[in-house]
Amino acid sequence: MKTIVLLGLLFSLASTSPANSQEDASGFTTLKGAYRTYSRGMGDPGAPTAADTKIMFSIDGKAAREMFDALGKDVKDACTEGSGTRVRTKDQERLWCSRSKQGVYSCAFGFDLKSGKSIGGSLC
Repeated sequence: MKTIVLLGLLFSLASTSPANSQEDASGFTTLKGAYRTYSRGMGDPGAPTAADTKIMFSIDGKAAREMFDALGKDVKDACTEGSGTRVRTKDQERLWCSRSKQGVYSCAFGFDLKSGKSIGGSLC
């Protein structure tokens, strides 16, 4: 149920005007990011099909910073080790947020749209 609520929230946020970064009357704020739909796996994606459709999101900026800050303690990450990038994860690394050495925030996550389950949204 949590994944469906999160997915609905993200679609609502993505549909607001990017020119207006203010909070609207409902309390929503626009976000900066991108998404991709695909089939198979992230490492070998194909075109989405009726039997296999997944979606991955990558968000940046204020929303990513708020998520990063809320995730708790930094974790060791083999992909970014030695780069000065800080990483925080949840849900067995399916929710992955980072803060670069330069202070740039980014988060990635994804869902299998047939099952609604969280599947992650980034590769090393």
